[in-house]
Amino acid sequence: MAKTLSFTDTSAQTVKIGDTTTSFTLVCGNDNVATDLTNVTSITVRLGNDSGYLKSATVDPTSLTDPTTGQVTVTFNADLMTSLIAGSYAIEVWVVDSTGTSIYPSDGSTGFNITNNIQSTNGSTITTITFDDFVNEFKTIAANALPGTTDTTNFQKRKITNDDGSFNLSIPNATGVDVTNKLLSLSSGLYTCYIQVGAKNNPSNDSLRGLVWISAGYGGGIFGTNSTGGHSSYRLFIEGTSLTWKKLAAQTSGTLDVTSAFYKSGTTSSTGALNYVLTGNVLHVSGTVSPSANLAAGSTPVLFNLPSSIGTIAENVSVIQQSYGWNTYCLLWNPNGAVAVWKHNAAGTATAIPTTAVLQVSADILLK
Repeated sequence: MAKTLSFTDTSAQTVKIGDTTTSFTLVCGNDNVATDLTNVTSITVRLGNDSGYLKSATVDPTSLTDPTTGQVTVTFNADLMTSLIAGSYAIEVWVVDSTGTSIYPSDGSTGFNITNNIQSTNGSTITTITFDDFVNEFKTIAANALPGTTDTTNFQKRKITNDDGSFNLSIPNATGVDVTNKLLSLSSGLYTCYIQVGAKNNPSNDSLRGLVWISAGYGGGIFGTNSTGGHSSYRLFIEGTSLTWKKLAAQTSGTLDVTSAFYKSGTTSSTGALNYVLTGNVLHVSGTVSPSANLAAGSTPVLFNLPSSIGTIAENVSVIQQSYGWNTYCLLWNPNGAVAVWKHNAAGTATAIPTTAVLQVSADILLK
């Protein structure tokens, strides 16, 4: 039994571009006998043309006025009309129910047309020109618009890269070449710049790549090192005959797991209990933790061991911290060691740390 799809006798079969109120009413059938759509769960109308599938629209099954007639109405609203041009189109209806997906029609497709409206073409008087006239006019436009010409009025023609995409300003490691002098001698403009490793006054021990901009003797730049330099970044400041480089500390962030002696506050997990931000060689650690069991007075349980992937501790430090309830305690750490906790009361004697304590951690740790 072949599935069929046809327009009702009163349905439109053509819609103009810009018309967002026209609807098509189609009848899904089996050998042209209307299909009962009462129990369908979804209806999708798909559009295409000679190039293939284009777009689709859904029809709410509850919007069917009489599902037993197999009639499906699709409105060509603004969303559906967008990007469709005048021409011939094909339409299919995909119906899903408990038995599967039915595609109407099963043989070929049902066609409709989209036509232009009166505004689709502007009226004009066409002037006929020869091919030679066109070529000469194009040459005149090109001569005044393309880089490399002599006309520079109100038009910046300097490229910021070479034609192959390479840097247009390259400062090599060569005798007599000075990075500072080269940058201070630049005329106003924007440059892509490469500074070779070992070049005189290169602020890095690696090659630098970045952008430089100059305007009337003032300017600056942003540079990054090659991969072997650890991806350091630099800022360049130019003011007249003064040139200054500033190295920006690399920054990373993440979480630290505490030892089994502590939990992340409000949980029974030690995973990701503390946050850290590493700027250069300064590690800032913050967060709140609680003991997983009462800690004996005067003990120094390890709070966390710093992963070697982050670094190793460089100093011997004791830092006073605070917990909820106005109690104070200390964080202790040693070079190449772990970070531990030591609790005191107001009189200065060691006291236990109960599991109800919430320790507020905030410390800056210098790394090697």
